[in-house]
Amino acid sequence: HYYITNNLRMENNIPTWAGIHVPSWETYKRVFDEPFDTLWWFGEVYHNKHGQKWPMEGQTPPEGYVYPSMKEVRIAIVLAVVLTICRFTFERLIAEPIGRWFGLRHKLGGTPAGPNAKLEAMIEKNKKPTSEQIVAAAQDADMEIRTVEIWVRRKQRELMPSKLNKFKEALWRLFFYTTAFSYGVSVLWPEEFLWNTQLCWVGFPDLTWAVKKSLYYYYLLEGSFYLSLMVSQFMDTKRKDFWEMFLHHIATLALIGGSWFGGAYKVGAIVMATHDVSDVFLEAAKVGIYIKWTWLANGGFTGFATSWVVFRLYLLPTRVIHCAIVEANAAIYNWPVHFLYGSFLITLQILHIYWFTFIIKLLIKIAGGSGDVNKDDRSEDETPSTSTSEETENKKDN
Repeated sequence: HYYITNNLRMENNIPTWAGIHVPSWETYKRVFDEPFDTLWWFGEVYHNKHGQKWPMEGQTPPEGYVYPSMKEVRIAIVLAVVLTICRFTFERLIAEPIGRWFGLRHKLGGTPAGPNAKLEAMIEKNKKPTSEQIVAAAQDADMEIRTVEIWVRRKQRELMPSKLNKFKEALWRLFFYTTAFSYGVSVLWPEEFLWNTQLCWVGFPDLTWAVKKSLYYYYLLEGSFYLSLMVSQFMDTKRKDFWEMFLHHIATLALIGGSWFGGAYKVGAIVMATHDVSDVFLEAAKVGIYIKWTWLANGGFTGFATSWVVFRLYLLPTRVIHCAIVEANAAIYNWPVHFLYGSFLITLQILHIYWFTFIIKLLIKIAGGSGDVNKDDRSEDETPSTSTSEETENKKDN
């Protein structure tokens, strides 16, 4: 059973400190072995499966509120498809014309590599072949080493993602994150639990089932967007932290869904807002890089680095994770899923620290005069690894 003291129930007097309680294995085992009426966090499907009554069954939510149900999952999936369509429409009709106006193009200049099945097989295995691999490929294709080197450089240039595609991706995300963050702030700003996180657990869970429609729409917007991101990531420009980002999307979706169905949507909304602010600055910096607006690139990167430290490295662990693990522990003492939620939040925090190392590396390079804020350190290389330019190739050939 969940444990809520009389003080918490009657006076909503949540202690300012509580030790972290890790449920025992017996507690977790009971979740699957015993269908008892306090397993409200598994939602309507679990209750129906065990012939139990859903806590809000037959009740009408107050005006301006909704009760969580499994239909939100279906709605989020549909909205994810809609957002994906909106994205490609936005990129085609808005972002691409803007990018072309700034001189961005899909194709890079230069002489095409030309077809060669054996060399193409080598490039598919390794986009940056070593000297030994080039020598072996030249022998296999019965070509001169110099000719193979030129072909490889040309092919690498052809395979590089165009800045126009990168610009379209960045402009779409800038549009979405700005919209989502603005809406999230307008929804959360008047809420007392934003300023006093202990209020996230007042009356938990009996008084936290009813969700304001404004927060309901915020959850649907964020959940559907991360669903679309998880799919579209396989079609976007590939970056070095591809799988780390994929793990980030999974952890984020687990937190969004779990907090929604577990009645912990207040702290979940704060988590989403603290993430969006950094993404706004990041995408603004990328847009500035691609269209060569130095003031936007520098300003966006400064805002990104600052907001990352303030929101993700300071406020998230000290306020939000503290609220979700320590403060929550006082109100939901023996809630098995509580520990799992905390684990996902800690996973996100580890990823934040990992990504911050890229920021530190770039700052060190800039301070040493060898760095460039106009390069995304996570992106695939924007220049072939063994080439300089087509003009240099031609000079050497001559």
